[in-house]
Amino acid sequence: MQLIVDVNNISKNDLNKSIISHLEKKGVVIIRNLFKNEKIKFINQNWNIYFKHPSISGSVGYSQTSQKKLVNSAFLLGKHVLDIALNLDIIKSIESYMNSECTLAEANAILDKASSYEYFPVHSDFAVGWKKSKEMKKPLSLSQMKKPVGVGAILYLHDTEYGCFKYSLGSHKMLSPYGQKLKPYPKELKNKILENMYKCKGLAGDLVLFDDRGFHGPDQPSLKDRKVIILDYTRDKTFGSIIVEPHKVKINDLSSLSKKQLRVLGMNASPIVKSEDYVFTRYKKNLFFPVLSWIIKNSYLKQHIKNVIKHNLIKFRIKS
Repeated sequence: MQLIVDVNNISKNDLNKSIISHLEKKGVVIIRNLFKNEKIKFINQNWNIYFKHPSISGSVGYSQTSQKKLVNSAFLLGKHVLDIALNLDIIKSIESYMNSECTLAEANAILDKASSYEYFPVHSDFAVGWKKSKEMKKPLSLSQMKKPVGVGAILYLHDTEYGCFKYSLGSHKMLSPYGQKLKPYPKELKNKILENMYKCKGLAGDLVLFDDRGFHGPDQPSLKDRKVIILDYTRDKTFGSIIVEPHKVKINDLSSLSKKQLRVLGMNASPIVKSEDYVFTRYKKNLFFPVLSWIIKNSYLKQHIKNVIKHNLIKFRIKS
């Protein structure tokens, strides 16, 4: 089955039509050769800086949300990530598919480490009754679910086979009748979803677009690490302009953005998750958090004691 749309072999007008057609019929499409290799190379160079160490007391680094999952704000990796996320051809296709303006609700850089077990199971992002947080006043209704309420995007930063994104073809049409997790589904329906699972193997620079209502996830277990940029666009006619948590963006990277791109980025959007409750802060619930917090608070204790002794010694000498 061919779900790849190669930009080198199609006109701009046909590109938009082809993307929409794949999303409507199958729920997923792989876009190839839309971005120059130099952009991907630049992102990977910055990746090695931001994913070398965990962020500790303000140091540049990643957040860890599980033993195998490292995350960071996508736009910290540089302007090229912003250019890709706000590519006008991609925005046009997504908004045409949604029949609505959209907002980039979330943008993360994620390193999924090789694993002998599945730690991020197949799921759908939306179901009737969905609410991201208490800040959202109304849960998602069945009539709203019949529209494409969200489109996800995954940018491969290296040739990806192991741990690649997989999607159950056509599952976006089911509207997740038994919820977002696969476990409670009747055996027959669950088997159908799994039988239709398509592995989106790709090359560095490939962008996978998918309807968030369908069942998807990384192909796990995996023999190799996977580096990706994950983006999520939500439908303004359904939610209004919302972002999960305000994007961390270098302000000098915004200078060349158009009014439309700034709107999609969420310039006037409402956040629906408090910064202190966002996924990056999950470590505060870890058993070792109080210990590490104490160590950091007292990491300059030696210098502090030396300064106190020195100060008191000087005072003593003056009095003498």
